[in-house]
Amino acid sequence: MQVVTKKRNKKKTSHPPERPSRRNPRLDCLRGLAIFLMIVDHVAGMLLHIDIEPTSIRLATRLSMPLFSILMGFLLAARTTVNWNRFFQLVLATAAINLLFFEAYRQVEILASLFVCYSVFLVLRKFFAVLFVAAFFFQFDPSVSLFDFPLSLVATCVAQGVILQVYGWRVAAVTGALTLLGLAFVAPPSVYLLYFLLPATLLVAWAAHSGLANRGDQLGSGRSPPSWLKWLEVTGRYPLTVYLTQYFILFAIRAALRT
Repeated sequence: MQVVTKKRNKKKTSHPPERPSRRNPRLDCLRGLAIFLMIVDHVAGMLLHIDIEPTSIRLATRLSMPLFSILMGFLLAARTTVNWNRFFQLVLATAAINLLFFEAYRQVEILASLFVCYSVFLVLRKFFAVLFVAAFFFQFDPSVSLFDFPLSLVATCVAQGVILQVYGWRVAAVTGALTLLGLAFVAPPSVYLLYFLLPATLLVAWAAHSGLANRGDQLGSGRSPPSWLKWLEVTGRYPLTVYLTQYFILFAIRAALRT
Protein backbone atom coordinates (compact mmCIF):
# COMPACT_ATOMS: atom_id res chain seq x y z
CA MET A 1 0.00 0.00 0.00
CA GLN A 2 1.53 3.17 -1.10
CA VAL A 3 1.22 6.13 1.13
CA VAL A 4 0.80 9.21 -0.93
CA THR A 5 2.21 12.18 0.81
CA LYS A 6 1.03 15.53 -0.26
CA LYS A 7 3.37 18.37 0.07
CA ARG A 8 1.77 21.39 1.44
CA ASN A 9 3.08 24.66 0.33
CA LYS A 10 3.66 26.78 3.31
CA LYS A 11 2.38 30.22 2.72
CA LYS A 12 4.57 32.89 4.03
CA THR A 13 2.70 34.93 6.55
CA SER A 14 3.03 38.57 5.83
CA HIS A 15 1.60 41.50 7.67
CA PRO A 16 -0.74 43.73 5.69
CA PRO A 17 0.87 46.93 4.57
CA GLU A 18 0.53 49.69 7.06
CA ARG A 19 -2.02 52.30 6.07
CA PRO A 20 -0.42 55.65 5.55
CA SER A 21 -1.48 58.28 8.02
CA ARG A 22 -4.10 60.69 6.76
CA ARG A 23 -2.99 63.30 9.25
CA ASN A 24 -1.44 66.45 7.95
CA PRO A 25 1.28 67.51 10.42
CA ARG A 26 1.03 71.11 9.24
CA LEU A 27 -2.66 71.20 10.15
CA ASP A 28 -1.82 69.65 13.52
CA CYS A 29 0.77 72.40 14.03
CA LEU A 30 -1.77 75.10 13.27
CA ARG A 31 -4.25 73.55 15.67
CA GLY A 32 -1.48 73.37 18.27
CA LEU A 33 -0.72 77.05 17.63
CA ALA A 34 -4.40 77.90 18.16
CA ILE A 35 -4.43 76.01 21.47
CA PHE A 36 -1.19 77.71 22.56
CA LEU A 37 -2.59 81.17 21.79
CA MET A 38 -5.76 80.29 23.70
CA ILE A 39 -3.67 79.34 26.73
CA VAL A 40 -1.75 82.62 26.54
CA ASP A 41 -5.07 84.47 26.28
CA HIS A 42 -6.48 82.64 29.30
CA VAL A 43 -3.40 83.35 31.39
CA ALA A 44 -3.57 87.02 30.44
CA GLY A 45 -7.27 87.26 31.21
CA MET A 46 -7.78 84.92 34.16
CA LEU A 47 -4.55 85.46 36.07
CA LEU A 48 -3.19 88.84 34.92
CA HIS A 49 -6.61 90.50 34.40
CA ILE A 50 -5.60 92.06 31.07
CA ASP A 51 -8.52 93.37 29.03
CA ILE A 52 -8.98 92.74 25.31
CA GLU A 53 -7.75 95.98 23.77
CA PRO A 54 -5.88 96.94 20.59
CA THR A 55 -2.79 97.68 22.68
CA SER A 56 -2.75 94.44 24.70
CA ILE A 57 -1.35 91.00 23.96
CA ARG A 58 -4.91 89.72 23.91
CA LEU A 59 -5.43 91.35 20.53
CA ALA A 60 -2.82 89.00 19.00
CA THR A 61 -4.36 86.01 20.73
CA ARG A 62 -7.66 86.71 18.90
CA LEU A 63 -6.15 84.68 16.04
CA SER A 64 -6.75 81.51 18.06
CA MET A 65 -10.54 81.35 17.72
CA PRO A 66 -10.82 81.88 13.93
CA LEU A 67 -7.89 79.54 13.35
CA PHE A 68 -9.29 76.72 15.49
CA SER A 69 -12.84 77.14 14.18
CA ILE A 70 -11.77 77.22 10.53
CA LEU A 71 -9.74 74.06 11.09
CA MET A 72 -12.80 72.43 12.65
CA GLY A 73 -15.00 73.28 9.68
CA PHE A 74 -12.32 72.23 7.20
CA LEU A 75 -11.81 68.84 8.82
CA LEU A 76 -15.53 68.23 9.36
CA ALA A 77 -16.24 68.82 5.67
CA ALA A 78 -13.42 66.45 4.72
CA ARG A 79 -15.09 63.46 6.35
CA THR A 80 -17.64 61.27 4.63
CA THR A 81 -18.79 59.75 7.94
CA VAL A 82 -19.49 61.24 11.35
CA ASN A 83 -16.74 60.89 13.94
CA TRP A 84 -19.06 60.15 16.85
CA ASN A 85 -16.15 59.55 19.21
CA ARG A 86 -14.94 63.12 18.67
CA PHE A 87 -18.51 64.42 18.92
CA PHE A 88 -19.08 62.88 22.35
CA GLN A 89 -15.60 63.91 23.47
CA LEU A 90 -16.63 67.47 22.64
CA VAL A 91 -19.85 67.02 24.61
CA LEU A 92 -17.98 65.81 27.70
CA ALA A 93 -15.27 68.48 27.43
CA THR A 94 -17.92 71.20 27.05
CA ALA A 95 -19.79 69.99 30.13
CA ALA A 96 -16.62 69.63 32.22
CA ILE A 97 -15.23 73.06 31.39
CA ASN A 98 -18.51 74.91 31.87
CA LEU A 99 -18.96 73.50 35.35
CA LEU A 100 -16.17 75.91 36.30
CA PHE A 101 -16.46 78.58 33.62
CA PHE A 102 -20.15 79.37 34.00
CA GLU A 103 -19.83 79.55 37.77
CA ALA A 104 -17.02 82.08 37.42
CA TYR A 105 -18.22 84.22 34.51
CA ARG A 106 -21.98 83.54 34.11
CA GLN A 107 -21.34 82.73 30.46
CA VAL A 108 -20.73 79.50 28.60
CA GLU A 109 -17.28 78.89 27.18
CA ILE A 110 -16.41 78.67 23.47
CA LEU A 111 -16.60 74.87 23.39
CA ALA A 112 -20.36 75.28 23.77
CA SER A 113 -20.42 77.43 20.62
CA LEU A 114 -18.32 74.85 18.77
CA PHE A 115 -20.63 72.07 19.94
CA VAL A 116 -23.68 73.92 18.58
CA CYS A 117 -21.91 74.48 15.25
CA TYR A 118 -20.84 70.82 15.13
CA SER A 119 -24.47 69.74 15.70
CA VAL A 120 -25.82 72.10 13.04
CA PHE A 121 -23.18 70.89 10.60
CA LEU A 122 -24.39 67.30 11.04
CA VAL A 123 -27.74 68.49 9.68
CA LEU A 124 -26.64 70.95 6.99
CA ARG A 125 -23.36 69.34 5.90
CA LYS A 126 -21.79 71.34 3.05
CA PHE A 127 -24.71 73.79 3.14
CA PHE A 128 -23.28 75.02 6.44
CA ALA A 129 -21.11 77.16 4.18
CA VAL A 130 -23.91 79.71 3.78
CA LEU A 131 -23.49 80.65 7.44
CA PHE A 132 -20.35 82.64 6.61
CA VAL A 133 -22.74 85.61 6.57
CA ALA A 134 -23.76 85.00 10.21
CA ALA A 135 -21.41 87.76 11.44
CA PHE A 136 -23.60 90.33 9.68
CA PHE A 137 -26.42 89.39 12.07
CA PHE A 138 -24.32 89.84 15.21
CA GLN A 139 -26.61 92.61 16.50
CA PHE A 140 -29.57 90.22 16.41
CA ASP A 141 -27.70 87.28 17.95
CA PRO A 142 -29.40 86.27 21.24
CA SER A 143 -26.30 84.30 22.28
CA VAL A 144 -24.17 87.45 22.69
CA SER A 145 -24.98 87.82 26.37
CA LEU A 146 -24.80 84.12 27.25
CA PHE A 147 -21.93 82.81 25.13
CA ASP A 148 -18.33 83.90 25.68
CA PHE A 149 -17.90 83.69 21.89
CA PRO A 150 -21.26 84.44 20.21
CA LEU A 151 -22.65 81.83 17.84
CA SER A 152 -22.83 84.27 14.94
CA LEU A 153 -19.05 84.72 14.93
CA VAL A 154 -18.14 81.09 15.60
CA ALA A 155 -20.53 79.93 12.86
CA THR A 156 -18.93 82.38 10.43
CA CYS A 157 -15.48 80.96 11.15
CA VAL A 158 -16.56 77.31 10.96
CA ALA A 159 -18.34 78.07 7.68
CA GLN A 160 -15.09 79.48 6.32
CA GLY A 161 -13.45 76.13 6.95
CA VAL A 162 -16.29 74.31 5.16
CA ILE A 163 -15.97 76.68 2.19
CA LEU A 164 -12.22 76.13 2.09
CA GLN A 165 -12.64 72.35 2.00
CA VAL A 166 -15.60 72.18 -0.41
CA TYR A 167 -14.93 75.08 -2.79
CA GLY A 168 -11.20 75.74 -2.48
CA TRP A 169 -9.00 78.54 -1.25
CA ARG A 170 -9.94 81.10 -3.90
CA VAL A 171 -13.62 81.08 -2.95
CA ALA A 172 -12.67 81.04 0.74
CA ALA A 173 -10.42 84.06 0.21
CA VAL A 174 -13.31 85.94 -1.39
CA THR A 175 -15.79 85.07 1.39
CA GLY A 176 -13.13 85.88 3.99
CA ALA A 177 -12.62 89.31 2.43
CA LEU A 178 -16.38 89.89 2.24
CA THR A 179 -16.69 89.05 5.92
CA LEU A 180 -14.52 92.07 6.69
CA LEU A 181 -17.60 94.13 5.86
CA GLY A 182 -19.01 92.69 9.06
CA LEU A 183 -16.65 94.96 10.99
CA ALA A 184 -19.38 97.57 10.75
CA PHE A 185 -21.92 95.30 12.45
CA VAL A 186 -19.91 93.69 15.26
CA ALA A 187 -19.17 95.45 18.55
CA PRO A 188 -15.80 95.29 20.33
CA PRO A 189 -14.15 93.22 21.64
CA SER A 190 -15.82 90.57 19.45
CA VAL A 191 -15.06 92.60 16.33
CA TYR A 192 -11.32 91.96 16.74
CA LEU A 193 -11.91 88.32 15.80
CA LEU A 194 -12.88 89.33 12.26
CA TYR A 195 -9.50 91.00 11.74
CA PHE A 196 -7.94 87.54 11.81
CA LEU A 197 -10.53 85.62 9.79
CA LEU A 198 -8.88 86.03 6.37
CA PRO A 199 -5.28 85.49 7.63
CA ALA A 200 -6.43 82.33 9.46
CA THR A 201 -8.17 81.11 6.29
CA LEU A 202 -5.01 81.58 4.24
CA LEU A 203 -2.90 79.84 6.90
CA VAL A 204 -5.13 76.76 6.78
CA ALA A 205 -5.16 76.86 2.96
CA TRP A 206 -1.36 76.92 2.96
CA ALA A 207 -1.08 74.06 5.44
CA ALA A 208 -3.54 71.94 3.45
CA HIS A 209 -2.14 72.90 0.04
CA SER A 210 -1.34 69.34 -1.02
CA GLY A 211 -4.81 68.23 0.02
CA LEU A 212 -6.42 71.01 -1.99
CA ALA A 213 -4.32 70.19 -5.04
CA ASN A 214 -5.37 66.54 -4.90
CA ARG A 215 -9.05 66.28 -4.08
CA GLY A 216 -8.71 62.52 -3.62
CA ASP A 217 -6.74 63.13 -0.44
CA GLN A 218 -8.92 65.63 1.35
CA LEU A 219 -6.58 66.31 4.22
CA GLY A 220 -3.32 66.30 2.33
CA SER A 221 -0.20 64.56 3.51
CA GLY A 222 1.71 67.72 4.27
CA ARG A 223 5.35 67.99 5.21
CA SER A 224 6.56 67.33 8.70
CA PRO A 225 7.36 70.53 10.61
CA PRO A 226 10.86 71.28 11.91
CA SER A 227 11.82 69.40 15.07
CA TRP A 228 11.58 72.55 17.19
CA LEU A 229 7.88 72.78 16.28
CA LYS A 230 7.15 69.16 17.18
CA TRP A 231 5.49 70.24 20.44
CA LEU A 232 2.91 72.18 18.43
CA GLU A 233 2.15 69.12 16.32
CA VAL A 234 1.71 66.95 19.43
CA THR A 235 -0.56 69.58 21.01
CA GLY A 236 -2.62 69.69 17.82
CA ARG A 237 -3.11 65.94 17.90
CA TYR A 238 -4.75 66.08 21.32
CA PRO A 239 -6.53 69.45 21.35
CA LEU A 240 -9.38 68.65 23.73
CA THR A 241 -7.12 66.93 26.25
CA VAL A 242 -4.66 69.83 26.35
CA TYR A 243 -7.43 72.41 26.36
CA LEU A 244 -9.34 70.76 29.20
CA THR A 245 -6.18 70.25 31.26
CA GLN A 246 -5.02 73.86 30.98
CA TYR A 247 -8.40 75.16 32.12
CA PHE A 248 -8.41 73.08 35.29
CA ILE A 249 -4.81 74.10 36.03
CA LEU A 250 -5.62 77.79 35.52
CA PHE A 251 -8.74 77.63 37.67
CA ALA A 252 -6.71 75.89 40.40
CA ILE A 253 -4.02 78.62 40.25
CA ARG A 254 -6.74 81.30 40.23
CA ALA A 255 -8.32 79.80 43.35
CA ALA A 256 -4.94 79.52 45.09
CA LEU A 257 -4.12 83.17 44.40
CA ARG A 258 -7.42 84.25 45.95
CA THR A 259 -6.82 82.40 49.22
